[in-house]
Amino acid sequence: MQISGKEIPSADNKNHFQRYLQYAAAILTSYRGHEPFHIFIKKYFSLNKKHGSKDRKLITALCYNFFRLGLGVSTPVTQNEKFFLSTFLCEAKSSLLLQLFKPEWNNFISLPIVDKLKIAGEKFNVVKLFPFTNELSTEINIDQLNLSFLIQPKIFIRIRPGFQSIVINKIKQSGFAFEQLEENCIAFTNNEKVTEVIEVDKEAVVQDYNSQKTLDLLKPLAERSNVDLSIWDCCAGSGGKSILAFDLFKKINLTVSDRRKSILENLTMRFRTAGIKAYRLISAELEKSSLKMSESFDIIIADVPCSGSGTWARTPEQLHFFKNNEIEKYASLQRRIIDNALPHLKTNGHLLYITCSVFKKENEENVAFFKEKHKMNLLNVEYLKGYEMQADTLFVALFTKRN
Repeated sequence: MQISGKEIPSADNKNHFQRYLQYAAAILTSYRGHEPFHIFIKKYFSLNKKHGSKDRKLITALCYNFFRLGLGVSTPVTQNEKFFLSTFLCEAKSSLLLQLFKPEWNNFISLPIVDKLKIAGEKFNVVKLFPFTNELSTEINIDQLNLSFLIQPKIFIRIRPGFQSIVINKIKQSGFAFEQLEENCIAFTNNEKVTEVIEVDKEAVVQDYNSQKTLDLLKPLAERSNVDLSIWDCCAGSGGKSILAFDLFKKINLTVSDRRKSILENLTMRFRTAGIKAYRLISAELEKSSLKMSESFDIIIADVPCSGSGTWARTPEQLHFFKNNEIEKYASLQRRIIDNALPHLKTNGHLLYITCSVFKKENEENVAFFKEKHKMNLLNVEYLKGYEMQADTLFVALFTKRN
């Protein structure tokens, strides 16, 4: 979200931006982190029809840039100064806001982030941006993670089997700037409205790069299997991993479950668009109890609820509102879910455990817990480090169940 422009600064422009700053400050004062910020600000704009599309874009950018600073502002500064600082650090194109109020910074806005941090000087300490370093996995590079929060992640799509040439042609004809990372993975800046030109879920799925990679550990199973495999996506959400599994495996008996009925309704609609017709849908609260069913599965995919800390570059409000004690709550929740799912895994079956967290309690410590309590064999474990490429950071671990 850019607050950019090439207009010549004027008193009228300055008055407009003063109002934008006031609106953004008022919104941030009223927001308490009780819901995702994108939902909160959408409600705000619904109630305040006076804001046109340009106003909404500018005010939203001011708020998100502010959140990206995390706890890194190290000297007493005014709210407006925080807005100027966050605009300078988080944007890369000439900013009318800075040209009006901080032109000496606007002249250097296109510099690499490490150089802009030097210009910001004592006003901002990037080391303090992320407040949970004691909980961080040793596999995570904290310096790179901190810098990633100042850069908006890209949008990624995964082209589904059979639609590669169709999607590529549509993108090229639309004139979108894009990067083809792999044969079926395309990256865009956040400003490109690619979903307006493709048939989402039928032709391609909007899915983070590393989310697309989470099932790579299962590829050897898919390649050597010539029989129907029973797969249970036990925390299915809106079904992104299930669609990925459907595209990966040649033969699949799919079961999906989640505790949220509204989410399952969305999943049903996505499956219909994606052409997935044969599947079993279950409403289940695995954090409370095991399912009462006799069926066992060859593969359980457990993309468990988590802190989401690996995705905070997309939801930077979490840097301000997430509480340390929530990490243990999530780790405990994840253990209960796996405890209740594993009775339905076949002997020698595979459990794929996934989080979008960078915290060791949710990842390495839970892996050790599962190995010990359930006598599981750990086949592979990996961090998919999104901070290296403007994507999300995820954790995956693949187990087999012993006799």
